[in-house]
Amino acid sequence: MGFTAISRFEVRNNMEGEVRKAFKNRPGFVEDADGFIGLNVLSPRENPAEFWLITHWQHEESFHHWHKHHRSESHQFIPKGLKLVKRSFSLDFFDHITS
Repeated sequence: MGFTAISRFEVRNNMEGEVRKAFKNRPGFVEDADGFIGLNVLSPRENPAEFWLITHWQHEESFHHWHKHHRSESHQFIPKGLKLVKRSFSLDFFDHITS
């Protein structure tokens, strides 16, 4: 059984284009993390300012280790001046049953 973490946030200052570009050009640090399987970045059509990051891991412990020790490496490429809708960030955990 695998583990999936889904984080969501909503941009409030019309920087959706910059966020999309940052994700497309991201350095890919997480790909080298132990236990990492894959990443999907989605944005709902009805709200293009909202972003969902879906990461798949072999084990929950791998995610927590990366989140605690290496997350800041990936976040250094967040566009300068980015503002989020207050309380829009969420992080949820799932058991991966099947694909």
